[in-house]
Amino acid sequence: MGDLVTQDMEKAEVLNDFFASVFTSRCSSHTTQVVEGKGRDWENEEPPTVEDQVRDHLRNMKVHKSMGPDKMHLLILRELAD
Repeated sequence: MGDLVTQDMEKAEVLNDFFASVFTSRCSSHTTQVVEGKGRDWENEEPPTVEDQVRDHLRNMKVHKSMGPDKMHLLILRELAD
């Protein structure tokens, strides 16, 4: 019985490490892009507001993907971005 628990714990740790690496690298690169403005130099101009960034993301949505848990079609979200 102890061996099965140990094997399950090892499997759980492997899965945890995998998911942690996927989400950490994905989120940190996206966060870096937002903070750095995707390589723009913000010294000479004002950085975009959160509202501008959200509007930009909504306008560039891929509308052929599935609806989320809110059951709102992505085309509607894109069209109503403003």
